[in-house]
Amino acid sequence: MIAFDSLKIDPSGCNLIEASAGTGKTYAIASLYLRLVIEDEQFSPENILVVTFTEAATKELRDRIRKRLREARDAVGGSTTTDPFLLELMLPNHPAWPGSEVALSRLDSALRIFDCAAIYTIHGFCSRALQENAFESGSLFDTELVTNQKKLINQIVDDFWRYRFFAVDSPLLPLAEAMKWSPEVFAGFLK
Repeated sequence: MIAFDSLKIDPSGCNLIEASAGTGKTYAIASLYLRLVIEDEQFSPENILVVTFTEAATKELRDRIRKRLREARDAVGGSTTTDPFLLELMLPNHPAWPGSEVALSRLDSALRIFDCAAIYTIHGFCSRALQENAFESGSLFDTELVTNQKKLINQIVDDFWRYRFFAVDSPLLPLAEAMKWSPEVFAGFLK
């Protein structure tokens, strides 16, 4: 295991940040994001994928990354900062520092298009990938993510019940009556 240092780790490729609550994961992710935007012109908010587990974490990440970009933009623009990460990142001898003018331009651009930032939950990212690649994935354009399956299960059971037990030829009806089957029993079985 490598000790994490936001200024020394290679921000490109895949990075997994795993740590306990309150240890600075969101800060670390926002710092890596900031480095990507500043250090490499090919990275803008629409080209960087950030994935997390919950909607709350996604919202917080989005807010914190935007705030981090603004702080950096202000610092590069001449405002005073006491943030040790920003101070070290902006040193002229930092290996990937592109210079203040270039950094300012990249930060301004990133803030302008930040609403396009790809920051998702895992299921949100998968849902979006399926929608954007509907032909390739063989899925429908209007596919929606269902987190509570109760309504769907009840609909399937009701359809099954009508089809198997209320058709003209219903050989299972006597068995259903003898076993005291009901749509609720089947719904419970499916759950």
